[in-house]
Amino acid sequence: MVAQRVVSPVFVGRDEELSALTAALGTAVEEGPAVVLVAGEAGIGKSRLLAEFTRSLDPGVRVVGGACTELGRDGMPYAPIVTVLRALIRVDGVTPGPYRRLARWFPELGESEDDSAGGKHQLYEEVLTLTERVAAGRPLVITIEDLHWADAATCELLGFLARNLTRPGVLLMVTYRPPEAGPLLSELTRRPRTTRLRLDRLGARDVGRQLAAILGTEPEPASVGRVHERSDGNPLFVEALARAGEQTPDGARDLLLDGPRSLRGAAYDLLRLASVAGGHLAHRLLAAVAGRDGSDLDALLRELVDRSLLVTADDGYTFRHALIRDAVYEDLLPGERARLHGRYAEALRDRDAPAELAAHALAAGDRGLALSAAYAAAGRARRSYAYAEQVRLLGMVLDLWDPDVHLGADRIGVLTEIAEACMLSGDYARGVEHAGAGLATVDERHEPERAALLLEHRGRLQHRLNATGVSDWEHALELLPPGSPQRGRLLGVLAMGLLPEVDRARASFEEALTIGRATGDATVTVRGLLGVGSMTDDLGMLTEARTLAERLDSNDLLMTVPMYEATLHTRAGDHRRAVEVAGDGIRLARRYGLGRSRGAELARYAGRGLILAGRWDEATAVLEESLRTDPPPQSRRGLRILLGQLSLMRGDLAAAAEAAAAVEHADSGSLFARHQLLCLLAVAQGDQERADLLLDRALTDPALTRIYSSDARPVLVAGALAQRARLSARADGELRERVAARRARIAAADAALGVDGTLDRAWRTMLRAVIEDDGWDHAADSWRRLQQPYELAQCLFHGARALLTAGERHGATDRLTEAARLAEDLRAAPLARQITRLLRPRPAQDGLTDREHDVLRLIAEGLSNRQIAARLHIAPSTAGVHVSHILAKLGAATRAEATAIAFREGLTDTR
Repeated sequence: MVAQRVVSPVFVGRDEELSALTAALGTAVEEGPAVVLVAGEAGIGKSRLLAEFTRSLDPGVRVVGGACTELGRDGMPYAPIVTVLRALIRVDGVTPGPYRRLARWFPELGESEDDSAGGKHQLYEEVLTLTERVAAGRPLVITIEDLHWADAATCELLGFLARNLTRPGVLLMVTYRPPEAGPLLSELTRRPRTTRLRLDRLGARDVGRQLAAILGTEPEPASVGRVHERSDGNPLFVEALARAGEQTPDGARDLLLDGPRSLRGAAYDLLRLASVAGGHLAHRLLAAVAGRDGSDLDALLRELVDRSLLVTADDGYTFRHALIRDAVYEDLLPGERARLHGRYAEALRDRDAPAELAAHALAAGDRGLALSAAYAAAGRARRSYAYAEQVRLLGMVLDLWDPDVHLGADRIGVLTEIAEACMLSGDYARGVEHAGAGLATVDERHEPERAALLLEHRGRLQHRLNATGVSDWEHALELLPPGSPQRGRLLGVLAMGLLPEVDRARASFEEALTIGRATGDATVTVRGLLGVGSMTDDLGMLTEARTLAERLDSNDLLMTVPMYEATLHTRAGDHRRAVEVAGDGIRLARRYGLGRSRGAELARYAGRGLILAGRWDEATAVLEESLRTDPPPQSRRGLRILLGQLSLMRGDLAAAAEAAAAVEHADSGSLFARHQLLCLLAVAQGDQERADLLLDRALTDPALTRIYSSDARPVLVAGALAQRARLSARADGELRERVAARRARIAAADAALGVDGTLDRAWRTMLRAVIEDDGWDHAADSWRRLQQPYELAQCLFHGARALLTAGERHGATDRLTEAARLAEDLRAAPLARQITRLLRPRPAQDGLTDREHDVLRLIAEGLSNRQIAARLHIAPSTAGVHVSHILAKLGAATRAEATAIAFREGLTDTR
């Protein structure tokens, strides 16, 4: 397979290094000649760093460079210096002069002088003179790349220059690969004004940015993780693997095998044997598999380490690059691989390493040994909270299934285990499949408890996948006798799944709590306490549930406790406490291997609390970090809704639109908040008709009456704000009637909801203020008490508008000043621009000319500059000028925002 390597158009992960180079140039100009040494392995980006730095320089800085070649000491002496000198000679203003020694290389400098005593010294002096002469006019940057391949003469001349340059403005930049540390580098390191940089490998986040730039789209987190693991964060290998799939690309393989194939026989054989290990290789295991030890083995390993093929790690070795290991392994013949894997399997039989034994036994063709080892390894993975690894190993067990191999579990038992492991790892869709396979095998008449457990698992998996699963739980309850602990556990699960439909869930929670108390089953009791406590706002019950859950061997249930705690704190308006418990839960979830599943859900609670509290930067960090774990679809959509809301409030309409497109058609009550994002995005884009359509969709969504009212009312507020944006001083009677009708529907939906705590009460107060355009101060006071700066700024802004309409400018100014400060602190750009427009005195119609009104109406129709020009019979450039003036006068950042302002202010009405 030949894979094209595409250079990333974006340079990532080197901001600090670029700043260091800029500082070094400043030192060279202000204090005297300076040196930068850039170290890093092949492909790490040394050349790219220098290229990006020199590209960023002011045109007044002159840059010349040369590179050592792999021929090194067998090539032409001074090769990189000659390249540099050729560029210096061609610089404007440098005319042929007394460079009699340099004339040997450059005839244009005149007749060369025969070698004589002191010839080398004279040559070096001429190089020095030429360099300082060129640097006299403006700063000079000289780059010498790949010093590890330099010949002795080049090193000597570079050392001479570094010691003798005196004119300020010269920066000498040298790249090399460790562990090169010859006399020249040692000398340069000790000199004043020397900066040393060592380029590290990229982290997963920067690899993701690099892949996104190469692919032109945001890669899936799993793809980022896979490429990061295989490339070890080496940018060159990231580029090679971007579109290469699982196999090592041919071009990269040839590069990677160049070093190994140059080894002598015994060392190469040992490297091939090491590649079969797959990762870290303990010295004692390698000695056992290789059948040799002592000085003989040490000598071979020393050669591999000195060649930078292996590196020492703890009690053994790893390949310097995973891709080197892959290339060496893929170079083995199938028979060679099987035999070498067999040697590892034999050596591992009596060692406590079942996962490694399973892998080697499978590759060697010993299916029975691989099966028993994989099952043992799966149990160990569960005990160390490595649930994704448990899923992988149990999947191997099922693939290798042989009823004659004794495991202590039958196939139904393994399917039950893997279904639960999928739930804990967040692989919900696969878990549904495995639970279904178990249910297709079990006889529920003879084994009702086993069938009920599989139904419980499948129901929980489906609930987390797409908010379904109730029918499985109800069927399971039919199989279990009243009062049994298993029935109590199932009742608790059912009740949790029915929430927030409190009326349906209440009886199940209460029965679960009764069974738990009567039987002493802590799991049942915890679920009952969580449900009854959340319905009665009893934090004491949640505290008791936490205490019991901490004693159980169920980290999944323990991670459920902070979700209920955060919900109660949020409903009470205590966002600080909600964020604290959710954040603690996230940290615990990651500790217990549940970061991708329960951790992602907890990130939604933490993110929402941070947004409401006005801690938007922290919210963005929490949400983006959770998305990078590749959470399940339902959690991922919930996280994207919150990020979309943040983007919208900060004015990034493109990011908000991307998030909205990802969640618009999600069918789940737990994602009801998407209606808020979609409706307000349409308003921001100036598409009022779409905003109305989306509001109608929200009002007819069955989830509106099933979810917590504190989750429903923000959507109603968004709808009311969308209707408010439709009205202007020039709105006609028909439009006003349509708006009034929708407001009545919103008010009716509000009246049908209860009031779910302090936060919900504040939302209701704001909703009524938006509908009636009255009571803004009361609404603002509600948000002030809850310390929610964005909603407070909104109410202050709208209250000021109402006062301005009534002619009370003084009171309006006070409110706008406070709102402006809040919006600025939040960096809520759209709201800040709205406030600024009200604060500044402005002429009627925002100072737009008649022609600009004509252009604005066409902008609102969605026409481009060229289309506007054709419609108005003007030049496209003139249309562009009008558009720029309109945006400036309206204080709009985009055409979409100008359209929204135009509709809201009535600026598109026919005069």
